[in-house]
Amino acid sequence: MAKITLAGVDALTESGGVVTIPAAANLNLGAGAVPTAAIQDDAVTGAKIENNPTIAGNLTVDGLSTLTGNTIVAGTLTVNGATTTVNSTTVTVDDKNIELGSTASPTDATADGGGITLKGTTDKTILFENDTDSWNFNQNIETSTTTKVKQKGAFMQSSTHQALVLGG
Repeated sequence: MAKITLAGVDALTESGGVVTIPAAANLNLGAGAVPTAAIQDDAVTGAKIENNPTIAGNLTVDGLSTLTGNTIVAGTLTVNGATTTVNSTTVTVDDKNIELGSTASPTDATADGGGITLKGTTDKTILFENDTDSWNFNQNIETSTTTKVKQKGAFMQSSTHQALVLGG
């Protein structure tokens, strides 16, 4: 076993090829003190990283990861998984188009049953049905008294008190 003692504190011990630096040693390495080429893969485990580190290359994190505070992702964010959950009061998307059911080879069959579900006592849905080539609403649609509904450019309704029937 080898040992280095500084100011009465064991600053570094080596045993069986494992070098230990105890917390009491308070080791600080200056910028560039250890060249990247000198650090082997998986050489550092259980380290605490502070003060805005820059990580070049890919970062792989296994297990549960928790980020607190604000997080900014620059570039493209890809999330792979069966379920993506966003716990937020308001979701804001700058893009004016949101794609649902994105797949390499989209067809009406792959779009079948896709749409929007608003959770309530019962689900409120707008879903595409391939068999009828239509969007199906499971709730009523109500417009303001000044809003008119068009089908192929022609107004379908001129009175707000008439039943609205589309198609047929």
